[in-house]
Amino acid sequence: MEELEKDPRIAQKIKRFRNKQAQMKHIFTEPDEDLFNPDYVEVDRILEVAHTKDAETGEEVTHYLVKWCSLPYEESTWELEEDVDPAKVKEFESLQVLPEIKHVERPASDSWQKLEKSREYKNSNQLREYQLEGMNWLLFNWYNRKNCILADEMGLGKTIQSITFLSEIFLRGIHGPFLIIAPLSTITNWEREFRTWTEMNAIVYHGSQISRQMIQQYEMVYRDAQGNPLSGVFKFHVVITTFEMILADCPELKKIHWGRWKDILTHGRFKWHLNEKDMEMICRALLVYCVKHYKGDEKIKSFIWELITPTKDGQAQTLQNHSGLSAPVPRGRKGKKTKNQLLLPELKNADWLATCNPEVVLHDDGYKKHLKQHCNKVLLRVRMLYYLKAEILGEAADKAFEGTPARELDVPLPDIDYVEIPVDWWDAEADKSLLIGVFKHGYERYNAMRADPALCFLEKVGMPDEKLLSAEQGVTDGASDVPERPHR
Repeated sequence: MEELEKDPRIAQKIKRFRNKQAQMKHIFTEPDEDLFNPDYVEVDRILEVAHTKDAETGEEVTHYLVKWCSLPYEESTWELEEDVDPAKVKEFESLQVLPEIKHVERPASDSWQKLEKSREYKNSNQLREYQLEGMNWLLFNWYNRKNCILADEMGLGKTIQSITFLSEIFLRGIHGPFLIIAPLSTITNWEREFRTWTEMNAIVYHGSQISRQMIQQYEMVYRDAQGNPLSGVFKFHVVITTFEMILADCPELKKIHWGRWKDILTHGRFKWHLNEKDMEMICRALLVYCVKHYKGDEKIKSFIWELITPTKDGQAQTLQNHSGLSAPVPRGRKGKKTKNQLLLPELKNADWLATCNPEVVLHDDGYKKHLKQHCNKVLLRVRMLYYLKAEILGEAADKAFEGTPARELDVPLPDIDYVEIPVDWWDAEADKSLLIGVFKHGYERYNAMRADPALCFLEKVGMPDEKLLSAEQGVTDGASDVPERPHR
């Protein structure tokens, strides 16, 4: 009993135990009555406020859009001010204040100092001695720019150690945003512990299409007087979600974490730890290898070579060698074989090849054989994506990556007589969404396009099957006709 009384959270644990006990008793003693969860009438978060005038008295009436505990966002309701917990109103109002945007760098590794005693966190919570040791270790690795894995037996507080670690970073002026990816069964526990231990604004990104749209509308960004989102500043400090939701590609999350090399790095499941520079080097090596073995049009080889040649200033370049690429090109399967497939005038000046030589970078002979068989397909798809950006999407390409809905993007389309169409609802909007979707998500990534709320397909046909979406993104093992995972 004395050990239990030392736990500052024992009262909360006993309360949860009694609630569960009461529910179980209700299940076994009153089977004919409907269960009612008391959480359903407890305010979880306030999403919005509306001020109106009473039609009869002319007095101002305030309503709050309330999300209820244990219910999804789509079950939120508008409630009168007097019916809402004042503490939740105060919490909502504090989140409406636009924070000062201040960039804080990660501290130098030599400035790390071990915390000898747990600080007092929210609700007077403190870490146990072994939890403090784990949190110190996480913080030490963060200071030293080292990735790490915290492993221990169940029930010893790995979640709390991770949360207090982020809290320490937060207290040093780095306010995120932080991304927590967890199994679906644990995300509510993560949210509860964030609220119990910290002052950080943690939101759970999950649920139906309607719920996710409400999260994007009310929880993620600050907006100006006209309702337009303010770029570069977010309402939340922490997003808690599942891996499937990340694959579904929330546009607001994409603004934070998106990058061509970063995206490859995220979805590639590489055996070695790779940074963006590594990924850029590997991608160049792959394309050099494909150019070497490509037997098709010389224009394609020249175009790819110009594409992968680094610029002196490291900035993106506009290629001049893609003129005429709108015309079909031969696949080259029956092309005449030459002794040296890499006959390019720029080869002698390509000093950069020393760092991305495919014979050095690509160690797996089986993978190289597979890549050689599909080099035509790889180069033609790269060529198609570049043409799509340079000749069709233009400025709309960057806006698409920022999450701008397809319907708001200006993409020129030819006059088409929509007689022979794949489905009855297919129209010009679907054509535009398909072009943008191919550029954003890649060739034949139809489930990812369907799950993208910025395109029209999600509204027209709904979310794809999560297993199909995961398989398409390379989450499940399986062969692909186009190589995607080089090994180092």
